[in-house]
Amino acid sequence: MNCKRCHHTIDAHIPSNESKSITKFGKCLVKTCTCIQFIEPIEEIDEELV
Repeated sequence: MNCKRCHHTIDAHIPSNESKSITKFGKCLVKTCTCIQFIEPIEEIDEELV
């Protein structure tokens, strides 16, 4: 899965120490990238969430 902000994969982002959630990832490790948080793109709204 790619970040909505920088389009790099989740593997390029380091896990965030600030959050207890395992789905939160911090800054991108790509040297030229300035993304500070992985943002998961949501393509469809899950019917359970509505």
